[in-house]
Amino acid sequence: MPDDSSQWEPPAVDLSECDHTPRDLDAQEALTQAFYPSELPADGSDQGSDSLGLIFALNGKAKDSSKGEPKSGSEAAAEAKRVLLDPLPENRYQIRDEIGHGGMGVVYDAWDTQLRRRIAIKILRKEELEKNGSLLRFFREARISSRLTHPGILSVHDFDISPDGQAFIVMGLLHGNTLAEALGAVKDRPAELPRLLNIFVKICEAIAYAHSQGIIHRDLKPSNIMIGQYGEVTILDWGLAKIVDDTAPPEDEFTQPDEGSLPAGVDCESVAGAIFGTLAYLSPEQARGEIDRIDQRSDIFALGSILGEILTGHPPFWGQNVSKTYKRAIRGDVTRILRQLDACKGPRSIVALAKKCLAKDMNDRPAHVSEIIEVVRAFLESGQRRAEQDLIRFFDLSLDLFCIANFQGYFTRVNENFPRCLGYSAAELMSRRFIEFVHVDDYHKTMLEIQKLSQGEPTICFRNRYRHADGHYVWLEWTSRSVMEEAAIYAAARDVSDQVDAIEARFAVEEKLMQLADIIHFADHVSVPSHWVDPAGKILWANQAELDFLGYTDQEYIGQPMDRFHADQQAIDEILDRLVRGERLAGFEAKLISKNGQFKKVLIFSNAHFINGEFQHARCFTIHLQDS
Repeated sequence: MPDDSSQWEPPAVDLSECDHTPRDLDAQEALTQAFYPSELPADGSDQGSDSLGLIFALNGKAKDSSKGEPKSGSEAAAEAKRVLLDPLPENRYQIRDEIGHGGMGVVYDAWDTQLRRRIAIKILRKEELEKNGSLLRFFREARISSRLTHPGILSVHDFDISPDGQAFIVMGLLHGNTLAEALGAVKDRPAELPRLLNIFVKICEAIAYAHSQGIIHRDLKPSNIMIGQYGEVTILDWGLAKIVDDTAPPEDEFTQPDEGSLPAGVDCESVAGAIFGTLAYLSPEQARGEIDRIDQRSDIFALGSILGEILTGHPPFWGQNVSKTYKRAIRGDVTRILRQLDACKGPRSIVALAKKCLAKDMNDRPAHVSEIIEVVRAFLESGQRRAEQDLIRFFDLSLDLFCIANFQGYFTRVNENFPRCLGYSAAELMSRRFIEFVHVDDYHKTMLEIQKLSQGEPTICFRNRYRHADGHYVWLEWTSRSVMEEAAIYAAARDVSDQVDAIEARFAVEEKLMQLADIIHFADHVSVPSHWVDPAGKILWANQAELDFLGYTDQEYIGQPMDRFHADQQAIDEILDRLVRGERLAGFEAKLISKNGQFKKVLIFSNAHFINGEFQHARCFTIHLQDS
């Protein structure tokens, strides 16, 4: 049905002025509404106060239940006054934003001023109100939903009609996405299958409860199923539901559409006005209009359709040509979905279950939803057992430190590598909050990481220090993920102390090199002649002041033995000998030979640099005394 919600505005009325639905409303009648003053004038005329009451009339007229005759306006108003409950408090409901719409109604976010809570209000479209049977179907949705008390079924708080004739249902407000949206977002079907099957079990549990109350949904589909923020599953839209052993009103009778009556180019979404259900998920008996045959197994076919879509990504009946798709539904031709199920490589037991639910013959389907629940639970539990066994093996065989912690901050399980690495027993580690083992300087960043985990964010390559039983600290690198449903944190850690020590040592060397570079830069530009020599007496480096002082270029001076530039060989031998022994030279007299052959008398100041006790080089400064 085309969406015409943009052409319809919510009623400009205060829904708080509405009266409650009559207690003795007969759901078997087609309902229209008429309005009369709830307080009649003394003369019995139809003129009176502005306070309005509501009565329901069959075919536009009120009838006397005892005589079957239409009542006068004044009699009808009096009857309305008799059956109506007290009016609602003024300004009870305040409509906010639209949050959804369908073929029959629009749903709004609203505020209940009396109970001070957010609610949802579903308002029947104005144009739907004029259609025969729409109001009755709308009321039946409210009545059926209100009699079903189950966590998986949307709660209905109230049903009413405003003074200008707008029918509405007050419901609980849901937050989340539809199953249709969840299935559309699936990227890795095998990996997400356990989560989707857990959702499917919750759907089945709610439908099993409805069946136990004698109610068949008749329009189960992913878009009618909400998945809440915390994994709760809620089934919506009971407007097409059938009450077992309850004679359906004329408006619920099936009218088979002619082949040419279906709109061209329409996909296989809801054509509920014609066949009471959604074509993509419709059982053959529903498609054929065999209303008397519809029972729990019709819903089971729809559940099989949903399960098939979970496994393959498609419902049984879909395509651009609605007429051909509808004919396949009538024949119960599920050949295409069966081929897809065979090719999907899903679990055998679940694929076989989907096929059984989609059987053309009702007698070949599971008789009760409990049979579906039993098969799916058995598969999930077997998978859980395998996962637990894999986890045990991982705990026992992993070379890393592996643990499980709760959101209260305690280890609940650690593998043997924890005691081996930290020196505590497993009992000691689990008896105290793990933050107590963390180095005080790492406390704050560790708490921030725990906060992220509690919000569902993973931890990757996070490092902190844990205190060993002997008092020293061990560097651990963590990769962790929280599982909100279990209120648990799964974490693996590695001892990276050696890596951290190596990195710190490298940083120390780099820091020294930076300092050395600063010294060299300073020495290069200082006016005092200076040079470095190695243990063999070869010049490693000289600044420009030294080169200028003696008149050599750097190519002529650097890399040459120092004794070439000393006038006294005995002096250079003594200098090197004293430096190798670790002595410092302070004002040692010597004569240097310049490039032009002059002797330059200098005082030498020098000290040696050692690494691990080995002489590396000597740093020398010279002060010129006089030329000779």
